[in-house]
Amino acid sequence: MATSTSVAVLTPEEVRTAVREEVQAVLKEVLPQVIRQAIEKPYLTKSELQQLTGWSSRQIEYKKSRREIPFVKRGRLVLFPTEDVFAYLEEGRVPAKSVKQ
Repeated sequence: MATSTSVAVLTPEEVRTAVREEVQAVLKEVLPQVIRQAIEKPYLTKSELQQLTGWSSRQIEYKKSRREIPFVKRGRLVLFPTEDVFAYLEEGRVPAKSVKQ
């Protein structure tokens, strides 16, 4: 049983364009997270979480008690994993309407 294989011959410029487009797509997807991880602390204190989200102390305590937001507790110290907080916030993202012209 013979199999057929297609081969596309691309010019060097077509290869450069294809690679450039693919690299741009990957960077657009991955770069924001990489930058955020590089400049942020791995954990947030309650006051840092308040500054980031605008939530009151009571809102944070409520979300924490209902286990809506992840946290780490060691004795009296409570910290909030930065990546998990951003993931929680992203879960509530509402896409923008597309504007028809």
